[in-house]
Amino acid sequence: MAAAIIVAWIHYVSIMLMMASVLGEHLGLKQDLSAAEARVVQRLDIIYGVSAAVVLVTGIMRMYLEKGTTYYLQNGAFHALVGVFVVVALLSIYPTLAFLRWRADTRAGRGQALKPGQFKQLQMILRTEMALLLLAPLLATWMAHGALF
Repeated sequence: MAAAIIVAWIHYVSIMLMMASVLGEHLGLKQDLSAAEARVVQRLDIIYGVSAAVVLVTGIMRMYLEKGTTYYLQNGAFHALVGVFVVVALLSIYPTLAFLRWRADTRAGRGQALKPGQFKQLQMILRTEMALLLLAPLLATWMAHGALF
């Protein structure tokens, strides 16, 4: 019982951290970034990735520690929730690769001047990730209440 509570707490904190970091990336992203600003966006993306991995691991642990895999695997809301998580993960690949390409520049103390198209694309992906992540609590609540849809 105590293990399930601790795992659930870590799961929730990681979800909040994931949301906060993607919001921070969005707010910190500008067309012209100083080296310090670019580093902040890169660090936030690392936090985002680590927190997403913790959400995944603790989510799997909760399946086994709480109601059991049968409950979750027969639940349509669970499948929708996993689907949202997968789509968000796939969307996050492009920004992460872009931020990783900045490493040599930020280490050398150079900022980033994004082309208007790339800036708008990164901005739209981050916004889409945030919007999709807002569906997660609805789907999780629906799932917890036994919705099978």
